[in-house]
Amino acid sequence: MIINDYKINYIDEGSGEAVLLLHGWGSNLKSFTSLINLLKSKYRVLAIDYPGFGESEELKKSFSIDDYCDIVVEFLKKLEVKDVILVGHSYGGRIILKLNNRDKLPFEIKKNVLIDAAGLKDKKNLKVKLKVFTFKTLKNIFNILPISMAKKDEMIVNLRKKFGSSDYASAPKLLQETLVRSVNEDLIYCLDKMRESLIIWGDKDTVTPMWMAKLMESKIKNSGLVMLNGGHFSYIDDPVTFERVIISYFNL
Repeated sequence: MIINDYKINYIDEGSGEAVLLLHGWGSNLKSFTSLINLLKSKYRVLAIDYPGFGESEELKKSFSIDDYCDIVVEFLKKLEVKDVILVGHSYGGRIILKLNNRDKLPFEIKKNVLIDAAGLKDKKNLKVKLKVFTFKTLKNIFNILPISMAKKDEMIVNLRKKFGSSDYASAPKLLQETLVRSVNEDLIYCLDKMRESLIIWGDKDTVTPMWMAKLMESKIKNSGLVMLNGGHFSYIDDPVTFERVIISYFNL
């Protein structure tokens, strides 16, 4: 399927009310294989690989979270989906938060499932603050050096790889720019407009710490928090409990 000039890999399985699965950063729709097989007995299960991930086309420019939201909106429009349940892991949570905050959509969001969702800015500890300060200081020094702009850009990219996250270091340039744009946007303002939400979280998650889950639960009306025994990929770390939660929530 072509969406906004990008070739998008997707699945469309089962029948009934639509459920859209949105994967995390560096992942793809195959990470939801077990969930797809569980849900498709009663629901129409949809999932996509975002541009730059999985089997979808590589990015032609850096994306914002809103750019990914636009892809999702057009995808659901093309499939003529009128009502949808959104399920997102990690970066998929950012997309869900943004979509719930849009005033006009060509479909209705019935409810959400947020799994170790990203979108809130982390509380930086002293070590992180020091890394950021060092990076910014070195970047400013590089910018005043009497060298070519191309050389400066190369040095700054290498600096980001050294001081940035593993997600940043392993990503192509356009995805690196996309990640920087995304993590610098605090989506706490979106929580007030969220529809009913089930929040599922790993009790040992260090990527999106537990305080984020509790804040989401406190800010999102008609929400509930379920803790699993695991880390950032809690639905994989604790599959038995996760399956029980999904069976109960989706009345399977």
